[in-house]
Amino acid sequence: MGRCRYEKLEALEPALEEIRKLELLKETKPGIFYLKSQGFLHFHEKEEKIWADVKTEKCWLPVDIPKKITKKFLKDFVKTITEHYENAL
Repeated sequence: MGRCRYEKLEALEPALEEIRKLELLKETKPGIFYLKSQGFLHFHEKEEKIWADVKTEKCWLPVDIPKKITKKFLKDFVKTITEHYENAL
């Protein structure tokens, strides 16, 4: 399982722009986010499947990224990431 190439995340850019606004997150490389010097959010790809891993209090939570990105998905994705971010503070 490899990290997802950033160019494959282009359709997620509206959500990533919102996530970048979270004050304590630092994007160390495109699509790779750290919180308090700990990995927090990154993306994987395998056999045409893409998913995000977001750090929860206990483990990494995979979030499947659909092939067709909708506005609803983007909104829900930002909400999920924001909730885990706030729980981690």
